[in-house]
Amino acid sequence: RVNGAIGRILANQTGSGAFGLWRPYDGDFWLDAYVSDFLSRAKAAGYDVPAGAFEAALSNLRNRVSYSGDFDEGGEALAYALMVLAREGSASIGDLRYYADAKGDAFGSPLAKAQLGAALALYGEQRRADMMFTLAGTHAGERQSDWRDDYGTPLRDAAGALTLAVESGSDAVDTGRLTRMIADKFEEKTHTSTQEKVWTLLAANALLKDAASASIRLNGRAVDGSVVEVLEADALSGAPLTLENTGDEAISAMLTTFGVPTEPEPAGGNGYAITRTYFTMEGDTVSPETVARNTRLVVVLDIDARRNGAARLMVDDALPAGFEIDNPALLRAGDIASLGWLPETADAEHAEFRSDRFIAAVDQGSDFSLAYIVRAISPGTFHHPAAIVEDMYRPEFRARTGAG
Repeated sequence: RVNGAIGRILANQTGSGAFGLWRPYDGDFWLDAYVSDFLSRAKAAGYDVPAGAFEAALSNLRNRVSYSGDFDEGGEALAYALMVLAREGSASIGDLRYYADAKGDAFGSPLAKAQLGAALALYGEQRRADMMFTLAGTHAGERQSDWRDDYGTPLRDAAGALTLAVESGSDAVDTGRLTRMIADKFEEKTHTSTQEKVWTLLAANALLKDAASASIRLNGRAVDGSVVEVLEADALSGAPLTLENTGDEAISAMLTTFGVPTEPEPAGGNGYAITRTYFTMEGDTVSPETVARNTRLVVVLDIDARRNGAARLMVDDALPAGFEIDNPALLRAGDIASLGWLPETADAEHAEFRSDRFIAAVDQGSDFSLAYIVRAISPGTFHHPAAIVEDMYRPEFRARTGAG
């Protein structure tokens, strides 16, 4: 999976070494640093990262750092790039000292402060590193603006600050306080973003490496504290499970349950609403329950934004098993002249016409519509999954249609 991720990521790299979310693109400094961080960690862990592509990524970061302007608040991408370059021995120690001494409190997020601290620690500047980690710990958990260019949230920043402080061996942050803060914020959320997931995982990994081996027993059997125990349904249907701590210190354990709902969830949402309508090729509404084999239908997804502000949205419409997407090239090329009745559709940043679903990424905070064509291919009765819209980096803002 890691090797596959490296390959997919490098397919989105430009000739200048920059990266795009969905295709090669130049212009998102923070994303460049984030991807380079992943490649750097993968390379250090022994995975095969092509040398030319990796050097191009570092060269891009060096160029962006060199051309960074002055700031009174912000610098999130700059701090991230400096940390990645420091790990690879390519940062200027003069730059690190200047930004810590002159701009330490101006960095716009706790994560950025911690990243500059981690860069300084890599160069042995522990006093300045601890100063930045202290700032990061002090501001961790504070609410920033709702929309952030760095894909962040208070939970992501707190987890990132904890990760980097522990990895850097700094005692300047209260790891117990940050751990409790992260656990509380994680518990408050029904859904978490990819950023929140990855940095929480990194924080847990750093703490496990830093801690002594836990003394945990499950039904009398010793359990490695760094291993996830997956309990299948049949293991939960018999005698009760006994989890025991035989050590001298308190240990936290998290239990996660997952499964398939016995009844379809009703339509609903927070901040958005989504409706799905089927039309004939002539523009008449039709029920998908009674269509003949080989019938072509136009699926129209209408997203109603009930909140203001920018968003990075993902629309995911899973197909009933009896349908397949028909002629996706027609919609990719915008050649829908024969569907003059169709409402104006949004310009998606990315769209995928998969065998089992239609997916589109749309950077838009206002109402919009999307459309694609399906063909009925198999007779039968099929589950009709819900269509979903979700803000990828604030996933509490989402909506779904009903299922049936």
